[in-house]
Amino acid sequence: MLNRALSTALVAIVLSGCASAPVPVASSLPWLDRDFDYQPTLVSVTPEDLFRLDPELARRLADPATLGAPMGQRLKRLLGTIFGTDGRGFAYRSGHSTVAAETWSTRSGDCLSLTVLTYSVSRAMGMSAQMQEVQTPAIFGRVGGLDIVNQHVNVLFAHVRGDLFVESESHDVVIDFEPDFRAPRRGTPLQEAGIVARYYNNVAVENMAKGNNALAYAYFKAAILKDPGYVSPYGNLAVLYRRSGHEAQAEHLLKYAVSLDGPGEVALHELHRLYVDQGRVAEARDVDRRLEARRESDPYHWMGLGLKHLAANEPRRAVDALKHAAEIAPGFAEVHRYLAVAYARSGDSRHANEELAALTGMGTPANKLAMLRRKLDQLAQ
Repeated sequence: MLNRALSTALVAIVLSGCASAPVPVASSLPWLDRDFDYQPTLVSVTPEDLFRLDPELARRLADPATLGAPMGQRLKRLLGTIFGTDGRGFAYRSGHSTVAAETWSTRSGDCLSLTVLTYSVSRAMGMSAQMQEVQTPAIFGRVGGLDIVNQHVNVLFAHVRGDLFVESESHDVVIDFEPDFRAPRRGTPLQEAGIVARYYNNVAVENMAKGNNALAYAYFKAAILKDPGYVSPYGNLAVLYRRSGHEAQAEHLLKYAVSLDGPGEVALHELHRLYVDQGRVAEARDVDRRLEARRESDPYHWMGLGLKHLAANEPRRAVDALKHAAEIAPGFAEVHRYLAVAYARSGDSRHANEELAALTGMGTPANKLAMLRRKLDQLAQ
Protein backbone atom coordinates (compact mmCIF):
# COMPACT_ATOMS: atom_id res chain seq x y z
CA MET A 1 0.00 0.00 0.00
CA LEU A 2 1.13 3.51 -0.73
CA ASN A 3 0.38 6.61 1.25
CA ARG A 4 -3.09 7.96 0.58
CA ALA A 5 -1.95 11.60 0.92
CA LEU A 6 -1.81 13.48 -2.36
CA SER A 7 -0.21 16.74 -1.23
CA THR A 8 2.88 16.34 -3.41
CA ALA A 9 1.06 14.98 -6.45
CA LEU A 10 0.69 16.83 -9.72
CA VAL A 11 -2.88 15.59 -10.19
CA ALA A 12 -4.98 12.72 -8.92
CA ILE A 13 -6.93 10.35 -11.14
CA VAL A 14 -9.40 7.62 -10.21
CA LEU A 15 -9.60 4.38 -12.16
CA SER A 16 -12.69 2.15 -12.05
CA GLY A 17 -14.59 3.66 -9.12
CA CYS A 18 -18.35 3.97 -8.53
CA ALA A 19 -21.04 6.02 -6.83
CA SER A 20 -24.79 6.31 -6.46
CA ALA A 21 -25.74 9.91 -6.93
CA PRO A 22 -28.20 12.42 -8.36
CA VAL A 23 -28.03 12.39 -12.12
CA PRO A 24 -27.13 15.70 -13.79
CA VAL A 25 -28.68 16.94 -16.99
CA ALA A 26 -25.97 16.51 -19.63
CA SER A 27 -26.61 19.96 -21.07
CA SER A 28 -25.95 21.56 -17.66
CA LEU A 29 -22.37 20.33 -17.51
CA PRO A 30 -19.52 22.54 -18.74
CA TRP A 31 -18.70 20.67 -21.95
CA LEU A 32 -15.85 22.02 -24.08
CA ASP A 33 -16.47 20.14 -27.32
CA ARG A 34 -14.95 22.82 -29.54
CA ASP A 35 -11.80 23.21 -27.44
CA PHE A 36 -11.10 19.47 -27.54
CA ASP A 37 -12.21 18.83 -31.14
CA TYR A 38 -14.90 16.47 -29.88
CA GLN A 39 -16.10 13.73 -32.21
CA PRO A 40 -18.24 10.91 -30.80
CA THR A 41 -16.67 8.52 -33.31
CA LEU A 42 -13.35 8.81 -31.45
CA VAL A 43 -14.86 6.35 -28.97
CA SER A 44 -14.21 3.29 -31.09
CA VAL A 45 -15.10 0.60 -28.53
CA THR A 46 -18.83 -0.12 -28.25
CA PRO A 47 -20.41 -1.92 -25.29
CA GLU A 48 -20.82 -4.94 -27.55
CA ASP A 49 -17.09 -4.83 -28.35
CA LEU A 50 -16.19 -4.75 -24.66
CA PHE A 51 -18.05 -7.96 -23.80
CA ARG A 52 -17.63 -9.86 -27.10
CA LEU A 53 -15.70 -13.11 -26.65
CA ASP A 54 -13.03 -14.51 -28.92
CA PRO A 55 -14.97 -16.54 -31.55
CA GLU A 56 -13.11 -19.79 -30.87
CA LEU A 57 -13.68 -19.46 -27.12
CA ALA A 58 -17.37 -18.73 -27.72
CA ARG A 59 -17.67 -21.93 -29.79
CA ARG A 60 -16.01 -23.96 -27.03
CA LEU A 61 -18.42 -22.63 -24.44
CA ALA A 62 -21.50 -23.40 -26.54
CA ASP A 63 -21.28 -27.14 -25.73
CA PRO A 64 -24.89 -28.29 -25.02
CA ALA A 65 -23.70 -30.66 -22.29
CA THR A 66 -22.13 -27.76 -20.44
CA LEU A 67 -25.09 -25.43 -20.92
CA GLY A 68 -27.41 -28.03 -19.42
CA ALA A 69 -25.18 -28.92 -16.46
CA PRO A 70 -25.93 -27.87 -12.87
CA MET A 71 -24.64 -24.50 -11.75
CA GLY A 72 -21.83 -25.97 -9.65
CA GLN A 73 -20.45 -27.94 -12.61
CA ARG A 74 -20.64 -24.95 -14.91
CA LEU A 75 -18.83 -22.84 -12.36
CA LYS A 76 -16.07 -25.45 -12.15
CA ARG A 77 -15.67 -25.29 -15.91
CA LEU A 78 -15.64 -21.49 -15.82
CA LEU A 79 -12.89 -21.55 -13.19
CA GLY A 80 -10.91 -23.98 -15.32
CA THR A 81 -11.36 -21.77 -18.37
CA ILE A 82 -10.21 -18.59 -16.61
CA PHE A 83 -7.59 -19.95 -14.23
CA GLY A 84 -6.41 -23.09 -16.02
CA THR A 85 -5.79 -26.48 -14.43
CA ASP A 86 -2.74 -25.16 -12.57
CA GLY A 87 -4.48 -22.01 -11.32
CA ARG A 88 -2.21 -19.77 -13.39
CA GLY A 89 -4.34 -19.11 -16.42
CA PHE A 90 -3.96 -15.33 -16.49
CA ALA A 91 -1.36 -12.85 -15.34
CA TYR A 92 -2.53 -9.79 -13.41
CA ARG A 93 -1.40 -6.63 -15.23
CA SER A 94 -2.37 -3.26 -13.83
CA GLY A 95 -2.55 0.03 -15.70
CA HIS A 96 -4.25 -1.04 -18.93
CA SER A 97 -7.87 -2.10 -19.43
CA THR A 98 -8.76 -4.33 -22.39
CA VAL A 99 -11.87 -5.77 -24.03
CA ALA A 100 -12.77 -9.42 -23.36
CA ALA A 101 -11.31 -10.79 -26.60
CA GLU A 102 -7.97 -9.01 -26.12
CA THR A 103 -7.75 -10.07 -22.49
CA TRP A 104 -8.24 -13.67 -23.61
CA SER A 105 -5.64 -13.44 -26.38
CA THR A 106 -2.96 -11.82 -24.19
CA ARG A 107 -3.76 -13.98 -21.14
CA SER A 108 -3.41 -10.93 -18.90
CA GLY A 109 -5.35 -7.95 -17.65
CA ASP A 110 -6.23 -5.64 -14.78
CA CYS A 111 -9.17 -6.33 -12.47
CA LEU A 112 -11.66 -4.62 -14.78
CA SER A 113 -10.42 -6.53 -17.85
CA LEU A 114 -10.54 -9.88 -16.08
CA THR A 115 -13.93 -9.09 -14.57
CA VAL A 116 -15.30 -8.32 -18.04
CA LEU A 117 -13.87 -11.57 -19.41
CA THR A 118 -15.24 -13.67 -16.54
CA TYR A 119 -18.67 -12.09 -16.83
CA SER A 120 -18.70 -12.62 -20.61
CA VAL A 121 -17.72 -16.28 -20.21
CA SER A 122 -20.43 -16.79 -17.59
CA ARG A 123 -23.01 -15.15 -19.84
CA ALA A 124 -22.05 -17.47 -22.72
CA MET A 125 -22.48 -20.44 -20.36
CA GLY A 126 -25.97 -19.34 -19.30
CA MET A 127 -24.88 -18.46 -15.77
CA SER A 128 -26.11 -15.65 -13.56
CA ALA A 129 -23.11 -13.52 -12.59
CA GLN A 130 -23.03 -10.12 -10.89
CA MET A 131 -20.21 -7.70 -11.57
CA GLN A 132 -19.58 -5.60 -8.48
CA GLU A 133 -17.37 -2.92 -7.02
CA VAL A 134 -15.77 -3.67 -3.66
CA GLN A 135 -14.03 -1.22 -1.36
CA THR A 136 -10.38 -2.10 -0.79
CA PRO A 137 -7.29 -0.19 0.24
CA ALA A 138 -6.59 2.41 -2.42
CA ILE A 139 -3.81 1.31 -4.76
CA PHE A 140 -1.78 4.21 -6.08
CA GLY A 141 0.37 4.29 -9.19
CA ARG A 142 2.07 6.79 -11.44
CA VAL A 143 1.40 7.09 -15.19
CA GLY A 144 2.68 9.90 -17.39
CA GLY A 145 2.92 12.43 -14.56
CA LEU A 146 -0.50 11.51 -13.18
CA ASP A 147 -1.19 9.96 -9.80
CA ILE A 148 -3.49 6.99 -10.34
CA VAL A 149 -5.91 5.64 -7.73
CA ASN A 150 -7.10 2.17 -8.67
CA GLN A 151 -10.43 1.03 -7.29
CA HIS A 152 -11.61 -2.52 -7.42
CA VAL A 153 -14.17 -4.68 -9.27
CA ASN A 154 -14.77 -8.43 -9.32
CA VAL A 155 -17.51 -11.02 -10.07
CA LEU A 156 -20.02 -12.55 -7.66
CA PHE A 157 -21.94 -15.80 -8.13
CA ALA A 158 -24.64 -15.78 -5.46
CA HIS A 159 -26.07 -18.82 -3.66
CA VAL A 160 -24.16 -21.51 -5.55
CA ARG A 161 -25.00 -25.15 -4.76
CA GLY A 162 -23.47 -28.34 -6.03
CA ASP A 163 -20.30 -30.40 -6.08
CA LEU A 164 -18.09 -27.33 -5.72
CA PHE A 165 -18.66 -27.64 -1.95
CA VAL A 166 -18.77 -30.39 0.63
CA GLU A 167 -21.73 -28.85 2.46
CA SER A 168 -25.19 -28.99 0.96
CA GLU A 169 -26.16 -25.38 1.63
CA SER A 170 -25.57 -22.64 -0.90
CA HIS A 171 -22.55 -20.32 -0.90
CA ASP A 172 -21.57 -17.04 -2.47
CA VAL A 173 -18.56 -17.38 -4.77
CA VAL A 174 -16.48 -14.31 -5.59
CA ILE A 175 -13.93 -14.49 -8.39
CA ASP A 176 -11.22 -11.92 -7.78
CA PHE A 177 -7.95 -11.31 -9.55
CA GLU A 178 -6.12 -8.59 -7.61
CA PRO A 179 -3.05 -10.36 -6.17
CA ASP A 180 -2.60 -8.36 -2.97
CA PHE A 181 -6.05 -7.03 -2.05
CA ARG A 182 -8.57 -9.69 -2.99
CA ALA A 183 -12.05 -8.86 -1.74
CA PRO A 184 -14.11 -12.07 -1.40
CA ARG A 185 -17.30 -10.38 -0.22
CA ARG A 186 -20.42 -8.75 -1.58
CA GLY A 187 -20.01 -5.23 -2.89
CA THR A 188 -21.99 -2.69 -4.88
CA PRO A 189 -23.67 -4.38 -7.89
CA LEU A 190 -22.73 -2.99 -11.30
CA GLN A 191 -24.78 -3.31 -14.46
CA GLU A 192 -23.15 -3.56 -17.88
CA ALA A 193 -23.50 0.20 -18.42
CA GLY A 194 -21.57 0.85 -15.22
CA ILE A 195 -18.69 -1.37 -16.30
CA VAL A 196 -18.66 0.19 -19.77
CA ALA A 197 -18.39 3.64 -18.15
CA ARG A 198 -15.50 2.45 -15.99
CA TYR A 199 -13.73 1.06 -19.04
CA TYR A 200 -14.20 4.36 -20.91
CA ASN A 201 -12.88 6.26 -17.88
CA ASN A 202 -9.77 4.08 -17.75
CA VAL A 203 -9.11 4.49 -21.47
CA ALA A 204 -9.51 8.25 -21.05
CA VAL A 205 -6.96 8.31 -18.22
CA GLU A 206 -4.46 6.33 -20.30
CA ASN A 207 -4.85 8.79 -23.19
CA MET A 208 -4.57 11.85 -20.95
CA ALA A 209 -1.32 10.45 -19.55
CA LYS A 210 -0.03 10.19 -23.13
CA GLY A 211 -1.13 13.73 -24.00
CA ASN A 212 -3.90 12.57 -26.33
CA ASN A 213 -6.35 15.17 -25.02
CA ALA A 214 -8.98 14.85 -27.74
CA LEU A 215 -9.27 11.10 -27.17
CA ALA A 216 -9.25 11.55 -23.40
CA TYR A 217 -12.05 14.11 -23.59
CA ALA A 218 -14.16 11.91 -25.88
CA TYR A 219 -13.84 8.90 -23.57
CA PHE A 220 -14.48 10.91 -20.38
CA LYS A 221 -17.63 12.32 -21.97
CA ALA A 222 -18.69 8.84 -23.09
CA ALA A 223 -18.20 7.54 -19.54
CA ILE A 224 -20.38 10.30 -18.06
CA LEU A 225 -23.11 9.86 -20.65
CA LYS A 226 -23.09 6.08 -20.20
CA ASP A 227 -23.44 6.18 -16.42
CA PRO A 228 -24.15 9.72 -15.12
CA GLY A 229 -24.12 8.57 -11.49
CA TYR A 230 -20.51 7.34 -11.68
CA VAL A 231 -18.31 9.88 -9.91
CA SER A 232 -14.77 9.35 -11.21
CA PRO A 233 -14.93 10.83 -14.74
CA TYR A 234 -16.21 14.18 -13.44
CA GLY A 235 -13.12 14.69 -11.30
CA ASN A 236 -10.83 13.25 -13.95
CA LEU A 237 -12.27 15.49 -16.66
CA ALA A 238 -11.69 18.41 -14.29
CA VAL A 239 -8.01 17.46 -14.19
CA LEU A 240 -7.93 17.54 -18.00
CA TYR A 241 -9.63 20.96 -17.94
CA ARG A 242 -7.10 22.34 -15.47
CA ARG A 243 -4.18 21.01 -17.50
CA SER A 244 -5.69 22.82 -20.50
CA GLY A 245 -6.26 26.14 -18.72
CA HIS A 246 -10.03 25.90 -18.16
CA GLU A 247 -10.12 26.65 -14.44
CA ALA A 248 -13.75 27.78 -14.06
CA GLN A 249 -15.12 24.73 -15.85
CA ALA A 250 -12.83 22.47 -13.80
CA GLU A 251 -14.13 23.98 -10.57
CA HIS A 252 -17.72 23.37 -11.71
CA LEU A 253 -16.98 19.68 -12.31
CA LEU A 254 -15.04 19.26 -9.07
CA LYS A 255 -17.84 20.74 -6.99
CA TYR A 256 -20.29 18.40 -8.67
CA ALA A 257 -17.97 15.42 -8.10
CA VAL A 258 -17.63 16.33 -4.42
CA SER A 259 -21.43 16.45 -4.10
CA LEU A 260 -21.73 12.82 -5.23
CA ASP A 261 -21.92 10.09 -2.65
CA GLY A 262 -18.86 8.25 -3.91
CA PRO A 263 -15.78 6.67 -2.33
CA GLY A 264 -12.45 8.36 -1.86
CA GLU A 265 -11.22 11.92 -1.58
CA VAL A 266 -9.68 12.58 -4.98
CA ALA A 267 -12.12 15.30 -6.02
CA LEU A 268 -11.79 17.03 -2.64
CA HIS A 269 -7.99 16.94 -2.87
CA GLU A 270 -8.09 18.41 -6.36
CA LEU A 271 -10.58 21.10 -5.33
CA HIS A 272 -8.30 21.98 -2.41
CA ARG A 273 -5.36 22.20 -4.82
CA LEU A 274 -7.36 24.50 -7.12
CA TYR A 275 -8.21 26.85 -4.24
CA VAL A 276 -4.59 26.92 -3.04
CA ASP A 277 -3.28 27.59 -6.55
CA GLN A 278 -5.73 30.48 -6.90
CA GLY A 279 -4.94 31.92 -3.47
CA ARG A 280 -8.44 31.30 -2.14
CA VAL A 281 -7.26 30.67 1.41
CA ALA A 282 -10.59 30.54 3.26
CA GLU A 283 -12.14 28.10 0.80
CA ALA A 284 -9.00 25.94 0.83
CA ARG A 285 -9.10 25.89 4.63
CA ASP A 286 -12.74 24.78 4.58
CA VAL A 287 -11.96 21.88 2.23
CA ASP A 288 -8.97 20.94 4.37
CA ARG A 289 -11.25 20.68 7.42
CA ARG A 290 -13.55 18.37 5.45
CA LEU A 291 -10.60 16.22 4.44
CA GLU A 292 -9.38 16.02 8.03
CA ALA A 293 -12.81 14.91 9.21
CA ARG A 294 -12.82 12.14 6.60
CA ARG A 295 -9.29 11.02 7.51
CA GLU A 296 -10.26 10.46 11.14
CA SER A 297 -12.63 7.66 10.14
CA ASP A 298 -10.67 6.46 7.09
CA PRO A 299 -8.70 3.24 7.72
CA TYR A 300 -6.70 3.76 4.53
CA HIS A 301 -5.40 7.09 5.83
CA TRP A 302 -4.18 5.44 9.03
CA MET A 303 -2.65 2.55 7.11
CA GLY A 304 -0.76 5.01 4.95
CA LEU A 305 0.38 6.90 8.03
CA GLY A 306 1.55 3.66 9.62
CA LEU A 307 3.58 2.76 6.54
CA LYS A 308 5.08 6.24 6.51
CA HIS A 309 6.24 5.75 10.11
CA LEU A 310 7.69 2.33 9.27
CA ALA A 311 9.63 3.86 6.38
CA ALA A 312 10.95 6.50 8.80
CA ASN A 313 12.03 3.76 11.25
CA GLU A 314 9.43 4.81 13.82
CA PRO A 315 7.79 1.44 14.61
CA ARG A 316 6.00 2.55 17.80
CA ARG A 317 4.29 5.41 15.98
CA ALA A 318 3.47 2.94 13.19
CA VAL A 319 1.83 0.64 15.77
CA ASP A 320 -0.34 3.48 17.06
CA ALA A 321 -1.53 4.45 13.57
CA LEU A 322 -2.16 0.87 12.49
CA LYS A 323 -4.03 0.02 15.70
CA HIS A 324 -6.35 2.92 14.89
CA ALA A 325 -6.85 1.50 11.39
CA ALA A 326 -7.63 -1.92 12.89
CA GLU A 327 -10.22 -0.39 15.22
CA ILE A 328 -11.97 1.21 12.24
CA ALA A 329 -11.67 -1.82 9.94
CA PRO A 330 -10.93 -4.96 12.00
CA GLY A 331 -11.45 -7.26 9.04
CA PHE A 332 -8.67 -5.83 6.87
CA ALA A 333 -6.00 -8.53 6.71
CA GLU A 334 -3.42 -6.08 5.39
CA VAL A 335 -3.71 -3.99 8.58
CA HIS A 336 -2.80 -7.03 10.66
CA ARG A 337 0.14 -7.84 8.37
CA TYR A 338 1.54 -4.35 8.80
CA LEU A 339 0.86 -4.45 12.56
CA ALA A 340 2.76 -7.72 12.87
CA VAL A 341 5.78 -6.12 11.19
CA ALA A 342 5.49 -2.94 13.28
CA TYR A 343 5.32 -4.92 16.52
CA ALA A 344 8.28 -7.09 15.50
CA ARG A 345 10.36 -4.04 14.61
CA SER A 346 9.55 -2.50 17.98
CA GLY A 347 10.65 -5.70 19.79
CA ASP A 348 7.15 -6.79 20.83
CA SER A 349 7.11 -10.43 19.69
CA ARG A 350 4.02 -11.33 21.75
CA HIS A 351 1.77 -8.87 19.95
CA ALA A 352 3.39 -9.74 16.61
CA ASN A 353 2.38 -13.37 17.16
CA GLU A 354 -1.14 -12.28 18.08
CA GLU A 355 -1.41 -10.54 14.70
CA LEU A 356 -0.26 -13.76 13.01
CA ALA A 357 -3.00 -15.61 14.86
CA ALA A 358 -5.54 -13.03 13.68
CA LEU A 359 -4.39 -13.54 10.10
CA THR A 360 -4.76 -17.31 10.51
CA GLY A 361 -8.33 -16.79 11.67
CA MET A 362 -9.02 -14.67 8.58
CA GLY A 363 -8.01 -17.55 6.31
CA THR A 364 -4.68 -16.16 5.12
CA PRO A 365 -2.97 -18.85 2.99
CA ALA A 366 -0.33 -20.91 4.80
CA ASN A 367 2.43 -19.98 2.32
CA LYS A 368 1.86 -16.25 2.91
CA LEU A 369 1.82 -16.77 6.67
CA ALA A 370 5.08 -18.71 6.45
CA MET A 371 6.72 -15.90 4.46
CA LEU A 372 5.54 -13.32 6.99
CA ARG A 373 6.73 -15.43 9.91
CA ARG A 374 10.20 -15.74 8.35
CA LYS A 375 10.30 -11.97 7.95
CA LEU A 376 9.31 -11.45 11.58
CA ASP A 377 11.95 -13.94 12.72
CA GLN A 378 14.59 -11.98 10.80
CA LEU A 379 13.44 -8.74 12.45
CA ALA A 380 13.70 -10.36 15.88
CA GLN A 381 17.35 -11.37 15.37
